[in-house]
Amino acid sequence: MTYRVLRLILSLLAYVLLRPQVTGRNNIPRHGAVILASNHLSFIDSLLIPIVAPRHVTFLATAGFCPGRGGRGRRCRWDGA
Repeated sequence: MTYRVLRLILSLLAYVLLRPQVTGRNNIPRHGAVILASNHLSFIDSLLIPIVAPRHVTFLATAGFCPGRGGRGRRCRWDGA
């Protein structure tokens, strides 16, 4: 639920402010396994891919990204990145 709400709000802002142009969006399957690979020309790639993709996007990360022991570390591990 949170993902959908945040995605809606951020996508509205992105399309109004940034006006991203997506090529090949129709090639992304709506169901099943898929790997989306970015060339990461900028950090904003990581923010825009989930906004313009027609499906839920989950990023893979190593445990080194969430080293904290407190609430922040637990939330980072629970969120998945």
